[in-house]
Amino acid sequence: MTEKSTVRTREMAFELKSQREQKEMPLREVARRADWSASKVSAWENGRRISPVDAAIYLAHCGTKAAERTRLLELTKPPSDLYWVRPYFDKHVDPMKSLIIQEKLASSLTYYSPAAIPGMLQTEDYVQTCFELTGRYTTDRLGVLTRARVDRQQLLQRHDPPRCTFFVHERALRSCVGSPELMHEQLQNLVLTTNLPHCVIRVVPESDPAFRVLSTTFTVMEFPEHPPVVYEETYTAGLFVDDRIAVEAFYLLLTRLEQVALSENQSRKWLVRFAEEYERMGD
Repeated sequence: MTEKSTVRTREMAFELKSQREQKEMPLREVARRADWSASKVSAWENGRRISPVDAAIYLAHCGTKAAERTRLLELTKPPSDLYWVRPYFDKHVDPMKSLIIQEKLASSLTYYSPAAIPGMLQTEDYVQTCFELTGRYTTDRLGVLTRARVDRQQLLQRHDPPRCTFFVHERALRSCVGSPELMHEQLQNLVLTTNLPHCVIRVVPESDPAFRVLSTTFTVMEFPEHPPVVYEETYTAGLFVDDRIAVEAFYLLLTRLEQVALSENQSRKWLVRFAEEYERMGD
């Protein structure tokens, strides 16, 4: 049976290939130097698990520096990890990078955000204000995080973007972050996003009792050649879920969201209405 990739092995694959390309070295050259078959190296670069020893040899041939090599070798352990935590406060770990890698590989992305506008759709002012309100970042770190989240949105402008569905709770639209002027700009951005052929925004009304109490922010990612993965956001860490049974539980939530959310057309009308309300509040 073909070995399935996981979030961890796909990130390692991305990193291996990046190290090789930075060295401007063909895949076959890495294979020749290490006396491996080209098919083996290709498999590793496509998400097949690589041993710590082989990874160390691969990175050595790419001239990867010691500190970076140590960080990357952590991706080869443990041998199986269906729940993978990426802490926000570890200075050696960039959880956003892990998420960006998976989003770039995905063919479809489905987001649910109960309390805030989904990060992929946030304006720069909205992003910065949200980070400021947490009160946990220095000014320098705040700038880095803001830019990283805004840059992540380039995925939507790619020539072959994934299909994206955003379920946004009414509560997030009514919560005034910063000022009415900021929210007017943010709502206008959502309205414009509805014009993108690969993006769907659906509003989850406050009147629905089930999603009134569900506070989990999550993303379901589907891939052409890999099993689906769920990414959950918490206050201190991002959690990648590869476990099949757990992922299926999120698909049940998506089915319920499909049932209770407003249609695309209704949702667009709501977004326009909220934008107009914030514009009047700012006058």
